[in-house]
Amino acid sequence: MNIEQMIAELFDVFDDNKDGVISRGEFIALAECLLHEKGFNFSSDIFKKFDANHDNVISRDELVDLVIDLAL
Repeated sequence: MNIEQMIAELFDVFDDNKDGVISRGEFIALAECLLHEKGFNFSSDIFKKFDANHDNVISRDELVDLVIDLAL
């Protein structure tokens, strides 16, 4: 399994309502899981960085692109 497939699976897990995007609430749950920290201090700046096209949700492609960029 490659990195894009792993991120896509992660996206599917946190897209609770299965609408094909990660909302702000779903993003907070994702960040808390990845950081292993409850009560994550959510910053709009972090969400905006992931939301590249500024449509107030994070698409699968946006998540894949940003995680790959951050990993490199």
